[in-house]
Amino acid sequence: MWVNQPGDNNWITLRLQGRMAIDGTGSNADGIGARVHLTASVSDGDSPLTQVREVKAGSSYISMDTVELEFGLGNATTVDEIVITWPSGRTQVLTDVAVNQVLSVSEPEQ
Repeated sequence: MWVNQPGDNNWITLRLQGRMAIDGTGSNADGIGARVHLTASVSDGDSPLTQVREVKAGSSYISMDTVELEFGLGNATTVDEIVITWPSGRTQVLTDVAVNQVLSVSEPEQ
């Protein structure tokens, strides 16, 4: 078994939950198709770090991709902004989010 030891850099992982899992409306339960734009300021004076991820799902023989979104943040100590565009078309904005956590985010109501 391969064990990948973490470094000293900061990170954040997002677990998205669509409204279908909550009340049967909105996006699918795992948020597949959601697009996430993340912006974080780095402390060395460089331009802000911007990353984009999309929730995808796929599998093959005896394997499956994770639906969690992982972002490496380097030396950024706070995520300035996370913008989630859900498959339903809803947009959600989170600001000043702490790093080094697994954050569960539910799709907002209409």
